[in-house]
Amino acid sequence: MHAIEIKNLSKAYKGFKIDNLNLTFPGGFILGLIGENGAGKSTTIKLILDMVHKDSGSISILGQDHKSVSKEDIGVVMEENGLPESFNADEINAVFKNIYSAWNESEYYSYLKKFSLPLNKKIKDFSKGMKMKLYIAVALSHNAKLLIFDEATSGLDPVVRDE
Repeated sequence: MHAIEIKNLSKAYKGFKIDNLNLTFPGGFILGLIGENGAGKSTTIKLILDMVHKDSGSISILGQDHKSVSKEDIGVVMEENGLPESFNADEINAVFKNIYSAWNESEYYSYLKKFSLPLNKKIKDFSKGMKMKLYIAVALSHNAKLLIFDEATSGLDPVVRDE
């Protein structure tokens, strides 16, 4: 079974299009989409996650249609993750332990400690790098079968990137 399989995927915007994209990502590997700015990498990820509707083609994740795969099986890190900015890291834990059946609270707090993230500071007061670390901690703390990171190292200092 492939982690992700894309067949004849197309999406058109004014002045830009993805036309009949075919990709297969095997499971058990770390893979990356590499290309110039504006090449469609983030759009492809949003299509995979059904955040943007495709014009045509098919997308399967873990052997299922991308629209029906359980969101519990996917850990996602994007620059704009949509976490409530008025919450702190402790409150984020309280929310996600009620959303994900496989939420691992001790693992989450372990990542917060490893990333030196404060528990009681509001997310709106985090730096960009701190927000990305929090998003990574969330994505890694619910036993996802597939991790999708889009610009996940954006805003991280070089030492943290290496970790």
